[in-house]
Amino acid sequence: MVNNTFVEALLEKKIVHDEALNEIPLHSAVSEKEGKFLQKIITENKFKNTIEIGCAYGVSSLYICAASSEYGNYSHTVIDAFQKDWKNVGILNLKRAGFTSFELIEKLSEIALPQLLEKNKKYDFAFIDGWHTFDHVMIDFFYVNRMLEVGGVITFHDLEMPSQKKLFRYILNYPCYEFYGAAVKTSGGKTLNVRIKETFFELPLRLLSKIVPKRNRYEMFSAEILKSNVELGLNGTVLAIRKIKDDNRNWKWFENF
Repeated sequence: MVNNTFVEALLEKKIVHDEALNEIPLHSAVSEKEGKFLQKIITENKFKNTIEIGCAYGVSSLYICAASSEYGNYSHTVIDAFQKDWKNVGILNLKRAGFTSFELIEKLSEIALPQLLEKNKKYDFAFIDGWHTFDHVMIDFFYVNRMLEVGGVITFHDLEMPSQKKLFRYILNYPCYEFYGAAVKTSGGKTLNVRIKETFFELPLRLLSKIVPKRNRYEMFSAEILKSNVELGLNGTVLAIRKIKDDNRNWKWFENF
């Protein structure tokens, strides 16, 4: 069983400490349910070569390292150009929790990722939680995809943001990926690794779209009706996709999203 004592204490108190032990209110962190969702993926697959974009106070890093360290030789790469702005608390927390097999790269991800690719780095798990504009997350995904082993999983945070949903509608068209799961907040606050059924009002339009010739569907219906966010699993807070084969799309590949 994964030992989360340190990170759970942080979340309970909602306080972190800088190097001088000054108290700082904890914010901008994954929730306990989201953290355990990341851990579930790592433990199910025994991943131990991980990368993370965005660290802040290190809560997600703690969950990731706690899970991957269960399998011996683990290695975690953290890309965070602004860790000093967070008083280096994320890295301090990893050290305080006893983790040593990690590397901090204090560069913007659009600079650090191509440098890692040039070094032929490979990863089996990634958590993307950096700058959240459509184009920036797309750049992060582009490079992580190039370095992810077949069978590996990429996870994305803040799925509820419009920029994220739109991007994932595109990514989920990639023939080399499949939906793996989503951390979904239900009315009771429980987080599940499931898809939720489409809403009643979407169904009639979706059925109608099926009788329209395929070439005309995107002219007559929105992308969200043809493939609803709920149907695609985009109704949670964290999305996970698995790489099922090498990315061998041809130079003119495109799918509507």
